[in-house]
Amino acid sequence: MKFPNLFAAMLLLTGGVFAAPLDEVALPERVFTGLDAILKSAVQQSPRMVNRELDLQIAENDRIIARAGLLPSFGASYRYNKSRDTRADVVGRLGVTKTYYDVSISQPLFFWGERRNNARMGEIREKISKGQFRDGYRLLVQELRNQYLQLIVRKVALKRARFNQKFTHDQLAIAEDRLAKKVISEFEIFPLRLNSERADIDLERNVFDYETAKAAFARLAGLGTMGDEAIPDTMPALPYPATAVDGLLAGFLAQKDLPSVEAFSLRNQIAIQELDYLNQKTRLRPKFSFTAGTNQDEQNYKINDVQKFRVNSLYAGIQVQWTLFDGFAAQAARRISLARRRQMENDYRELTDRLGKQAQAQAKQIYFSARNMSINDRFLTSGEGNLKTRQDDFKRGVISEADVSLAQLGLFDAQVNAYNARADYLVRIGDFLGTLAEDPVLGNLTNK
Repeated sequence: MKFPNLFAAMLLLTGGVFAAPLDEVALPERVFTGLDAILKSAVQQSPRMVNRELDLQIAENDRIIARAGLLPSFGASYRYNKSRDTRADVVGRLGVTKTYYDVSISQPLFFWGERRNNARMGEIREKISKGQFRDGYRLLVQELRNQYLQLIVRKVALKRARFNQKFTHDQLAIAEDRLAKKVISEFEIFPLRLNSERADIDLERNVFDYETAKAAFARLAGLGTMGDEAIPDTMPALPYPATAVDGLLAGFLAQKDLPSVEAFSLRNQIAIQELDYLNQKTRLRPKFSFTAGTNQDEQNYKINDVQKFRVNSLYAGIQVQWTLFDGFAAQAARRISLARRRQMENDYRELTDRLGKQAQAQAKQIYFSARNMSINDRFLTSGEGNLKTRQDDFKRGVISEADVSLAQLGLFDAQVNAYNARADYLVRIGDFLGTLAEDPVLGNLTNK
């Protein structure tokens, strides 16, 4: 047993210590209730989910088509034509009017399990489609989470850009006044003018990026518009429940059949391939169906319009279809089906190993992200303390207002860095839970 798997098994055996509830893990929609409402409405409103819903309809009708082979089929035909016939007992050609119809019903009786296998394959494909629908929603949610968190960061960055523009303009105005009084030279005011112009460009870029990001989020979520009031001004500090993360990882690694959508789909594809192999084995066997119906065959010759030849039949019986030789195609089809199944089994073993390593790597990345978040949180606390100290010093007349503004800019920078770190942590948590198939947001799909 590899060391990471052994460690995960030990975590699982400790039960009460590491099996922490999923509720301890922070998620964006738990922190921001406004996002939770958006994620719930996205099931119906997002254009991406509308297409996913159509995929479900396609899968449902594909299942119905696959099941149709088990049910009776009913058909009818009617033919009316005129022809010219030559008869040995009559000289010349005769005009003939013929009327024919047939009504029949057919019910498969014994196809060596082929029809049941086809119906089962349709059901499995529908299950795969439902799993892909749920995973598609989870991927959409993860994208919405990331964009929502980045909107919060961009909103703070925009505040910083506005504050910086005002600060540089004020500094430039003071410098211009001093230049007019010949206190400073053109050389000394030159960098201030450039900083002011750079601040204008930075503000315009931040406004453009912020508005573009809002529009992209609204479009992805299926919202009409999104106002600034829907985006929080702050992002609170987040806990890092290490035991909860380790417990979830241990539970995932301990499972024989991993619950991820990718593994689920591949397992079901293997099941479909097994059924296809069974069908290929019966290609050269006789197939039996029950048939019943009625038909009429009527002819009328022009030499005697009164005389008609009509045959009416009612029939019922067993129909046998048997392909005796198909040029070795059935044997080749069996070998192909068997080879494909073995390929999928090999892919599944590789996938299981990859998902296990991926989950362990994601748990480690959460740990690194949490440490980075902690460092940026301390920088943020330091920035808040520095601003308060500067404000107190300004009240006492020790420093200028410009020094307070610089401290405020430093705090804005610390907020942007801290919020980026917290957003990165939350996104990594979502990716980790997605790999484990434990994302609580799937509870929004209770009817799927």
